[in-house]
Amino acid sequence: MKRKYIYILLALVMVAIIIGGGNLMLRGNSSKPAKIAPKTTNLLPKEITITLDKNGFKPNTVTVDMGTAVRWVNKSGDKQTVNSDNYPTNQLHKELNFGIFNDGSSVVYIFKTPGTYGYHNQLNPKQIGKIIVK
Repeated sequence: MKRKYIYILLALVMVAIIIGGGNLMLRGNSSKPAKIAPKTTNLLPKEITITLDKNGFKPNTVTVDMGTAVRWVNKSGDKQTVNSDNYPTNQLHKELNFGIFNDGSSVVYIFKTPGTYGYHNQLNPKQIGKIIVK
């Protein structure tokens, strides 16, 4: 019977050592301050939102800095487009030819080169807009 108690006591001591040792490992050496790794996440670019509704783009002209993201949000109740000037060929700034996007969705482009970028809604070419990139 004594042997059983000795085994139980040894098991409890081992458990206490394991738990205590684990806590020591988690705490580390308390004489040195913890080192915090520097953040390596990239910041998101500045973003401007243009809304496309039944009446067109709002605002229809914006001026942004290079590296700014422009988001066009479709709130027209129907499918719409954002396409580069010159209508109907859309070849002036091909990177702006996003094609059709559904109501409630959006398209985004980050402007990395200075200039003036004209665009329109291919489904309603009277709806026009302009991005001026500094």
